[in-house]
Amino acid sequence: MAYVALYRRWRPESFADLVGQEHISRTLSRAVTSGQTSHAYLFTGPRGTGKTSTAKILARALNCAEGPTLTPCGICDSCRSISDGSSMDVFEIDAASNRGIDEIRDLRESVKFAPTEGHYKIYIIDEVHMLTTEAFNALLKTLEEPPERVIFILATTEPHKVPATIQSRCQRYDFHRITVTEIRDRLIYVCKESDIAAEEDALGIIAEQADGGMRDALSILDQCMALAEGTLTAERVQETLGLVGRAWIRHMAGEIAARDAAALIAQLSELLQSGRELKQVLAELAQYFRRLMIAGVGGAVSAAELCAGDAEELRMDAAQFTQEEIMSILRRLNETMQELRTSPQPRIAVETLLIGLCHTEGAAPSGESTAPPTGGADAARIARLEAQVEELAARLATGVTPVSASASATANAVPSLRPHAAKADGAATKTAPKKAISSAAKEVADGAPRQLDMKVWQSFQTRLKERNRLAASLLSGAAYEGMTETHFFIRPSSDMARDYIKKRHRAVFDEVMTELAGRPLAVVCTGGEEEDVPPPPPPKEPDYPAPVAALLEVAGEEARVEEVTAPPRAAQKKPATPPQESAAEEGDYEPYEPTPDEEAEMFDDELPPDTQA
Repeated sequence: MAYVALYRRWRPESFADLVGQEHISRTLSRAVTSGQTSHAYLFTGPRGTGKTSTAKILARALNCAEGPTLTPCGICDSCRSISDGSSMDVFEIDAASNRGIDEIRDLRESVKFAPTEGHYKIYIIDEVHMLTTEAFNALLKTLEEPPERVIFILATTEPHKVPATIQSRCQRYDFHRITVTEIRDRLIYVCKESDIAAEEDALGIIAEQADGGMRDALSILDQCMALAEGTLTAERVQETLGLVGRAWIRHMAGEIAARDAAALIAQLSELLQSGRELKQVLAELAQYFRRLMIAGVGGAVSAAELCAGDAEELRMDAAQFTQEEIMSILRRLNETMQELRTSPQPRIAVETLLIGLCHTEGAAPSGESTAPPTGGADAARIARLEAQVEELAARLATGVTPVSASASATANAVPSLRPHAAKADGAATKTAPKKAISSAAKEVADGAPRQLDMKVWQSFQTRLKERNRLAASLLSGAAYEGMTETHFFIRPSSDMARDYIKKRHRAVFDEVMTELAGRPLAVVCTGGEEEDVPPPPPPKEPDYPAPVAALLEVAGEEARVEEVTAPPRAAQKKPATPPQESAAEEGDYEPYEPTPDEEAEMFDDELPPDTQA
């Protein structure tokens, strides 16, 4: 006996055998039992979901010798002839090859004759969307008013190509994609009844690759069993279908999360040596990150794509990435898959992609380069400036002006510079560029107050938006110009915005700024013809004497100027001298001559140490 494919052997024989289409089987069952069957049906849905099988089940249920019945006997002449396609009352027409007007004319002629064996004459037109416009027009009248005991069943995967005039004369039933769990359970049943040894993981992979179609799942199972030796394993299924596999993809995603480029490239090489294609690797990786993206936003991946229990695993894997990182990875994967079509070296393109994914910090938009990691010196300076800004913000909240706060912060941020230390360390710092040193010193001195002001400006915008969105919209394009102890100056982008702020929203502006600053602080709009309060002048750089400025350039950014009072000298013992007489009386002056010890002490205090020794 010739071998029969699994999808033909296990085609559903009754409404109870339909998998994943309970809404259709229930409706048609009630129509059969109540005798309210329609003269025309339109079955739509993806391939392999049971459209043609349902049409044959309906035909057997209506034409069975015991029928109409929900459980055709399957042994009567009518049931057997319908199953093998030899029935004189059931015609299965392939519209892809019989799509012209001549075939429809022949159909119209045969419709006039009564059924010979069964109760109904049934026409099953598969892929009905392939009919020509003339054929549809010729079928229209017959479909609308067919002879008694004639039923049309139209099946298509593309219902949008069926004219609306045809659809309006049919009862439409939409077949759904079958879930992975339902397909896997059906495959387990088929393997058990057919004495096929197969692992559940292997059947789960087949169910995922079936893309919601039971016929495709049975065909894949048939193909894998032909190449299997003994028990069908997941590895055998992946090898047969050329798949990478979920375990490999999860491992690659984990290496991307860990920024392990070396392990990722090694895994890619191993996959290529085992016969996997670059395009398939990227496709499965993209599909995996697409599921992570959906799971990351709290969405549910379609049950037609996952087995039961996989959703929790996806949510755990999604926690390794931010949503921005996942979307960035997806964009780069799609770009590389498009590049593979024309790339002369596709492997280089894929390796470049994988290494780039491991070296990307955060999510960089497509087409933008990611900045390199910040050095240790820059990071320390940024941390120092952030600490200064926080300290200044705290002082501003207590009523300290930005100027005094900045001076205090600058005095406490860097160590003091003494004349002797500056001269001793001058040789070690001569190699640093003087311009860079001076700019860094300026950033420490003047940057912190400015950062504080901008921080207050940003906080003001955010809090105002929470308080009054209409008032906050007036700050679109506005610029910050400075602040004092009593006023905060802004420049609106237009005169209309300035007038609205002054006339209608001044109270809420002042209220929000007062809450933010912790003291009365009025918002002043500049740029108009009449300004009540002039804006503060820009901050001036400290005007140091030339010698001090030269020492700062040599000492570097860690130096500061500090006023130091010299300690009082030790009291010197002077010999008692007789009271001097006035110059008018004595006529001459006798100068004081210090002792050798006093002279040595004096030079030790005032002269720099001998560097030549």
